[in-house]
Amino acid sequence: MLPTRTYLLGLAAAVYVTTCLVVAAVRWFHMCRPYNHNPRYYYPGRPSVTACWLSSLALLPYVLNPESADAWFLARLYFLPVTLYHFALILFSYFGSVMQWKKWQRPTLAVGVPVVLALLVAVVLAVWPGEQLEWATAGRIALYVLGALFTAVCFISIRLVFNWARRFDVDDFSNPADFPVTQAQRWLVLVLGNSALCWTGALANSPVVMAIIQLLISVSSVVFLLTVLHPNRRRPYEDPADAADSSTQLYKRPISKKKQAEMLAAVRTVVEQQEAFLDPHLTLQDVADRCGYNRTYISGLIKNELGGFSTYVNRRRLAYLDEYLQENPGATLSEAIDAAGFGSHATYYALRKRLEETP
Repeated sequence: MLPTRTYLLGLAAAVYVTTCLVVAAVRWFHMCRPYNHNPRYYYPGRPSVTACWLSSLALLPYVLNPESADAWFLARLYFLPVTLYHFALILFSYFGSVMQWKKWQRPTLAVGVPVVLALLVAVVLAVWPGEQLEWATAGRIALYVLGALFTAVCFISIRLVFNWARRFDVDDFSNPADFPVTQAQRWLVLVLGNSALCWTGALANSPVVMAIIQLLISVSSVVFLLTVLHPNRRRPYEDPADAADSSTQLYKRPISKKKQAEMLAAVRTVVEQQEAFLDPHLTLQDVADRCGYNRTYISGLIKNELGGFSTYVNRRRLAYLDEYLQENPGATLSEAIDAAGFGSHATYYALRKRLEETP
């Protein structure tokens, strides 16, 4: 009969592995309708998320024999550099896809090679008969070196996503409209909290502390799953669900055609004649305030008559950019992007591609 301590340590690890497998299965097989027709857009990073949580199977030697020194090293390795690498990979793959930013792929995948090799070696040692005690010193050094390396990689991804979220943390922001700010904020909190837990487990060097951390990260994994079940992205010109959103309905009460024309003229005056679209931080509320009308009415009017706020404003920016380059033959594309009100090259390319595909 197993000692109580061994049983509880193995049980905590089993709970973690089971939770990860459930998260991986739900993330891969479950997609809400009608968003399942375009998973690459509505569920970016889905393969990366699934692969990261499936990697928990590497902990099976620890689940079966948590008192083994080699299995204990495997657990510490998994919950420091490996898990931190997973955090960076998930953030880059999801939000990098949202921002149409592909430069993360090669360096992130390349830097993951040493941690994958280290994990494979640790798994082999854990299942190999006998205790590989001669690896203890070298293993601890490798653990902390890789931990420091992937902490840096993780914080680079956190900082990048934080900057994106801060830039787009405004309702109906025009640059672009579909950045999932709320989801970014939730994920950053989860990643920071779990990173602290991982380092606590590594430095404590205590199986009991590790068991508690495994249970806490299991809970955070369930929270993460709840944040991704429903897509946090939107395309006003594509989503049928938008029709039921009171903020995008045309009016709450009838307005005469004459009044609609006056409101539309006021919007065009502010956005086009006064060139409000050149402001990279222009919001729908800004336009409504300058027109002197209710935001809900302006939102519905722009959606029905001009294709939506983001679409309308960014089409004006694209037209301005093309005119700017024609009138200034010596200007660079970077200068034109800045002059037209785009926040960055990535935003410009993403919006141009999206709008060119929009009728």
